[in-house]
Amino acid sequence: MSLGRPRTTNGARSRETLVVFSPFRMDINASIPLVVSGTSRVPRVRPHGVSSAPVADASWVERIRAAALVVFPAVIVLAVVVPDRAGRVFWTVAIAALPLFFVTAGYHRWRRICPLAFVAQLAARFGVGGRRRAGRWMQAHAYHASFAVLFVSLWLRLVATNGDGYALAIFLVVLALFALATDSIFTGKTWCNYVCPISFVEKIYTEPRNLRSTPNSQCQKCTACKSTCPDINEENSYWKEVLLPAKRDVYFAFPGLVLAFYFYYYLQAGNWEYYFGGRWTNQIGLVRTAFLPGIDAQTAGLYFWPAVPRAVAAAATLLLGAVASFAIFSIAERTVAAWLITSGRATDSAAVRHEMFTVAAFAAFVTFYSFAGAPTLRLVPGLPHLFQLLVVTTATLFLMRRVMRRQTEFVEETLARQIIAKWPWPDAPRDLREAFLIHRIRSQSHEEARARALELYKEAVRETVNSGIVSRGEVHRLEAIRDQMHISPADHERIMAELAEEERGLPAALVVSPEKHLQLETYAEALAVQLARPRTASGAMDAAVRALREGYAVTEEEHAAVLDRLVRGNEGIAAHLLDVPAAIEAAFAAIDRIEELGTPAARFLIFLLQRRADRAADGLLRTIASDAAEIRVIRDGMLSRDRIARLAAVATLGSRVSPAVAERLSEAQQRAQRDLLDHQDRPYCLRCHFSSPDPYIRAAALYTLESLDEVREADYTALEHDEHPVVQEMVEVGRRLIAGDTVRLEPTMIAKMIGLKAIDLFEGLDPEDLALLAREGQEAWFAPGEMLCREGEVGDDLFVLLDGEVSILRRDGGDVDRLVDVEGPGSVIGELAVLDPAPRRATVVAAMAGVRTLRLDGGSFRHALASSPAVSEVIIRMLARRLRAQGRYPGAAVAPDTAAPSSPPLTDPFQRR
Repeated sequence: MSLGRPRTTNGARSRETLVVFSPFRMDINASIPLVVSGTSRVPRVRPHGVSSAPVADASWVERIRAAALVVFPAVIVLAVVVPDRAGRVFWTVAIAALPLFFVTAGYHRWRRICPLAFVAQLAARFGVGGRRRAGRWMQAHAYHASFAVLFVSLWLRLVATNGDGYALAIFLVVLALFALATDSIFTGKTWCNYVCPISFVEKIYTEPRNLRSTPNSQCQKCTACKSTCPDINEENSYWKEVLLPAKRDVYFAFPGLVLAFYFYYYLQAGNWEYYFGGRWTNQIGLVRTAFLPGIDAQTAGLYFWPAVPRAVAAAATLLLGAVASFAIFSIAERTVAAWLITSGRATDSAAVRHEMFTVAAFAAFVTFYSFAGAPTLRLVPGLPHLFQLLVVTTATLFLMRRVMRRQTEFVEETLARQIIAKWPWPDAPRDLREAFLIHRIRSQSHEEARARALELYKEAVRETVNSGIVSRGEVHRLEAIRDQMHISPADHERIMAELAEEERGLPAALVVSPEKHLQLETYAEALAVQLARPRTASGAMDAAVRALREGYAVTEEEHAAVLDRLVRGNEGIAAHLLDVPAAIEAAFAAIDRIEELGTPAARFLIFLLQRRADRAADGLLRTIASDAAEIRVIRDGMLSRDRIARLAAVATLGSRVSPAVAERLSEAQQRAQRDLLDHQDRPYCLRCHFSSPDPYIRAAALYTLESLDEVREADYTALEHDEHPVVQEMVEVGRRLIAGDTVRLEPTMIAKMIGLKAIDLFEGLDPEDLALLAREGQEAWFAPGEMLCREGEVGDDLFVLLDGEVSILRRDGGDVDRLVDVEGPGSVIGELAVLDPAPRRATVVAAMAGVRTLRLDGGSFRHALASSPAVSEVIIRMLARRLRAQGRYPGAAVAPDTAAPSSPPLTDPFQRR
């Protein structure tokens, strides 16, 4: 399934379309020199597929890769067999050559050669690779993580692995196992992109583009493990991350870390001969004394302070070097930023940061090769000078190529590639200048050719903007390309307006970057699997989809777009959605059958069924429809009490999906209606809801059946393995009653919830909040005249009156209790004493008929308030009404005709009672 626009090739010859988000390997970092034409610089682009360089490139790269896979385990074996020579071979030859290889061969070639990357991907090669995705913290701090691993690796070199083959072998094996474990848990190239100690070193020496054109190193099966993936397009990744704080921290600190690493050899020995002579490459067992105070030149941590353990001295030196480097580059950036912008060398903060990164990379490269490999190069007369000449030449080339690079040039080249890739005529140009020449001749000689050229420009702009690499604002600034193609400002504005209008009909989430395109494809596959699983409770399904979306770092808008595409194009995953019309029909059938009962249990079940129908309709409409006005119209129809209106609403909804899905939606609804019409009896409609995903509906349906004396043993059997405790309790109590258990049972949770819901004060609470109150409270009966609480006593209980009335009595200085008020069902008694403990200021007794209450101790009540904002809101509203009624609410006005009566005004009879 493709989530992007279909791409076509025009002209007589069929060619592979070169677009930034093509899932196929492409020459995406191709060198595109600029040809000066007047004052404009025009990119020259070789069309993809003309050169056979990638094929030849793959040949020699694969040979080197095979050799590296042999050399890597051989080094481990060598380290064990010849422990005193392994350090010199590995550190002064193999590792010393890597940065030079990065720069000269290219970033993507090393990504395909690296043996550690091959080891990391072994699990995926055998089909057992990881499925997890790096979390948000790791995505934001990948550079920090990689830098930390490099820091530890350099520290281990100074205290253990430099000259000890045994320690080196252990280090390489542990590193390989770490890489394998990482990619066995996490998806894609998580090790390479987030953890590997040289992952950012590869980039700092090659960004924003390589010295030579290289095919990219994109995975054949991309899982979008990293946003702005450098393997797809390294330069795009660079410009997108250039202002990333973590990248700044690491790039600014790296030159100092390199210098501090080599300077420590001098600090440890007191001379440079220790390093350049290579004595450090043969120090077997160094780690045994690294954590102990030094006693001689061999074990000293610092030559001027030998007692400091080598491990401490090395770590401190590396840390101070990195911090000092970061501080210097940070200060320098702030200092030169204004000059760079005023001089025209930089146009914004991204351009300034680019210049600083260039200087940092050059400083690190030159510092590294002032030392790296020197102990071995000195063994061959004259070789150090030749090597330094090579290093200086290479550093100068990559400095000049990098320092002159601008993001605008990258944008121009991206658009140029699109133009060449979409060339509409058979004679494909070799470069963009030739394309402009051909276009100019044809546009001047034939109006049709001009129209085709404008269409070519439009398609190229569309693909370039949709790739996520170029913004619309940046396209407006590409005057050089428009001038060469004779695209007038009016034509350009018209094309941009047409594209904007077209995009209104396309979900914004589908206009994606290369990484996002591949990520959404992978997410769509995982979402299809999740939705095809057996139906579970709606809450469980929502949680599973939410977890899936978070795992793939997909936004709600992207999720909606992917889900919409899945439902329209793949009937299989929409199977659970077909249950929605049937569920709505079952809900209204039960409502019609029990509405006439008028009992609290019936009203409670009607409330639950209506809520279930509302949520089911909303979920289906969010999945399929997108227009808010259309959603409201269809929703009103689907939730109508009129059966014909519901049929019409589903038919309207069917126009938004594929014909097959529309037909199945309609058939499911009609089948449910026929089935319910054939079974008009009330018990059948109630039993239909035993399979509802809402546990409170299942429990309330069973309770209603019991109240109608229609329950059977088969009903308990159908629900005996229910997962929810509310339903389990109903089954247990019901069977005990059938068995003749005459012991008085505590009312069930659902009974308490029904009682609470019947009270006006709590009628607005959802069942989850009602369940919280019911769970915390115990039903308590009081006989006529029995006291609930006494004035002057300290109490920590409150009562919710379910049935009956109570009298509120106050003592006026003597021994006589005076009636001050009467409270009925729905009142809450004693809440102030629980909220603010103090002696009760009133006596409450049950009236003549007795009273039934829900009793909550203070701790349970406070827990309910803390756990449910809805319960807290109910209590606050009740207190506000009470204070307002007593004229004590701040700002409450007392109407003239309700002025205080002639009798003494009542104080608040409920205060701390």
